[in-house]
Amino acid sequence: MTSIAEMEEGIRDQAKQWLENGDVKYVIGYESGNATCISRPVFIHKAEDVGRLVWNPACVDNLTRYLVDEMKEKPKRGEEPDLRPVGIVVKPCDSKTIVELIKENIVPRERVKIIGVISKGSVDTKKLEEKIQEIPLDKRSHVSIHENDTTFIVEYGEENISIPKDEILADKCKVCVTHTPVISDVVLGDKEKGAAPDEFDDVKEFEKMTPEERWEFWEKELSHCVRCYACRNACSLCYCEECVFERTKPYKWSEKSTNLKENLFYHMVRALHLAGRCVDCGECERVCPMDIPIRKLNRFLMMRGKERFNVTPGMNVGEKPMFGTYELDDPEEEIW
Repeated sequence: MTSIAEMEEGIRDQAKQWLENGDVKYVIGYESGNATCISRPVFIHKAEDVGRLVWNPACVDNLTRYLVDEMKEKPKRGEEPDLRPVGIVVKPCDSKTIVELIKENIVPRERVKIIGVISKGSVDTKKLEEKIQEIPLDKRSHVSIHENDTTFIVEYGEENISIPKDEILADKCKVCVTHTPVISDVVLGDKEKGAAPDEFDDVKEFEKMTPEERWEFWEKELSHCVRCYACRNACSLCYCEECVFERTKPYKWSEKSTNLKENLFYHMVRALHLAGRCVDCGECERVCPMDIPIRKLNRFLMMRGKERFNVTPGMNVGEKPMFGTYELDDPEEEIW
């Protein structure tokens, strides 16, 4: 079984090779956080800096957002554009985002070189932080996290804390069935034979509620929204140059006030814009400062897309977008 240390070394070796050969402009990966075991994004431009790259269950960010920014980058006046690929480290769910970005002609396949890491799950950073409150502040700069089949192990100095995986595993990882990157140039880790399909049990459980109960649930949750747009800004598939919610001409779609009506409109429109595209990477919910369960909306539409049109976003580069095809026998709502 490939260890985390071996996968980390594999990431560094591959990044170094690409950088030394000039195969990539730079590599987007993870490095150790400052006084925390939560890893953070890092951009490696020189081969001698690859030692900063790390891999562990606390590498939670979906780094593909930076690919979108790279594609939008314009050269300075008088300079020739550097069209070399960008290297990137991705988890399985992140790799599905790249598939969607390629399908939508946002990231050309030749502009990215992918180090895919096989993963069975990442930690929920908020739950993890609660569990490690006992670690003295003077030891926080030497914290690392490892795992075995059932446990996450947080080490600091010569001491450690063992935490059952179920207690701090990210919710998205509890329902994820894709543990191997679906697109990559290099794959690190032990491949699995295959996984059972997503049965959407969490969504079906929510559907058992009456319409009145569901409305009461969303009324409570969305009334907390402060319209910070963190969910939108963290989403790799929200790449519009001008967001509909910031447009003022020729007409204005919504106000910036945070009353329930405006919040509901914002979240419904975002969910519909992601229908048939969202890969459930969970970034929207992870970055929400108000802990709104945004994934419930997205996963509901994922389930409907699967049931009615047999669409699973992020699994096939050659597949046409859900809203880009039409068949005469497509199912539709009975409204009369």
